[in-house]
Amino acid sequence: MPELGDKLGKAALEILQKRGIEVSLGVSVAEAGVDKVTFTDGRVLPCRTLIWTAGVAASPLVGTLDAETERGRLLVTPEMTVPDLDGVFALGDAAAVPDLAKGEGAFCPPTAQHAMRQGPKLADNIVAALRNQPLKPYVHKDLGLVVDLGGHDAVSKPLGIELRGLPAQAVARGYHWSALRTNVAKTRVLTNWMLNAIAGDDFVRTGFQAQKPATLKDFEYTDAYLTPEQVRAHTASLTVRG
Repeated sequence: MPELGDKLGKAALEILQKRGIEVSLGVSVAEAGVDKVTFTDGRVLPCRTLIWTAGVAASPLVGTLDAETERGRLLVTPEMTVPDLDGVFALGDAAAVPDLAKGEGAFCPPTAQHAMRQGPKLADNIVAALRNQPLKPYVHKDLGLVVDLGGHDAVSKPLGIELRGLPAQAVARGYHWSALRTNVAKTRVLTNWMLNAIAGDDFVRTGFQAQKPATLKDFEYTDAYLTPEQVRAHTASLTVRG
């Protein structure tokens, strides 16, 4: 979480580690097999269950364009035009939009908040381009970042103030609540939060694990897997039937 800074990033890491989660930084999955995962640093982890949470990545279409990229995203101007490609604009996950609020060399992170703000600005620039009018750069006012880690755990950085724990959770939930579009949705969510605060989380949610460190074994039945031979036999049976 580089946007949070070293102090809050370390706090979030400690929260995850206290839950029994082993975090490996600076590596990714090079290969996933039937019973093992190989990391880019050469380590091999024997496993039967793999849960993959994909990060934000630009569409492969970006790689087919003859244009400069920044970590897989189209490098665009502050007006969100693609240099040397007349009439081509890009925003959101597909574009590395300069972050003028942070200075030279900084780019806006590929988040929904930026994409939603870039959309109207890009639409105005398209209209301006059709009318041969000057384009306007995308500039935003960064109010901070919030990260809800579940339960009472959270880290937030509103207006540059570093928070963790309940104060950070209050800021995070307040931001998400205010972003809801309708009063009906706001009432439902607020009521649900109040009920959870009084009666606790619903037992069907993983929140009940707050009393002890959650492990994958709590949700896994290793005797339910088919052996490779059973998989091949089952596949062959389906092929014959078909």
